[in-house]
Amino acid sequence: MAEIDDLREALAETRVELERVKIRATTTLSGAEFLTLIMLAPLVAAFIVLGIIIVWKTTSNPSAVAPHLDIILVAFAIIATPTTAGLAAITARFANESKRKGDED
Repeated sequence: MAEIDDLREALAETRVELERVKIRATTTLSGAEFLTLIMLAPLVAAFIVLGIIIVWKTTSNPSAVAPHLDIILVAFAIIATPTTAGLAAITARFANESKRKGDED
């Protein structure tokens, strides 16, 4: 009987540990984080597309783009600032969540 009780106790401990691993392995998004991602996605896409267009137009026809390159780069910088800030905020939230999960161990 003692062996059966030991096995039941070990099984219960294993179940508890399995639940802890499941909790650590999952990432949940709050409503604010989800909305931040949804609102930031078009900005990131515009940033990437504008960067590709700048490089493509500059390399394909530099003489036509050169006089306007300063204005184009200002537009790129205007989009780069909020994009970088948004990505930094999201990265910080995920890093803080990882730290909290690490502290729970």
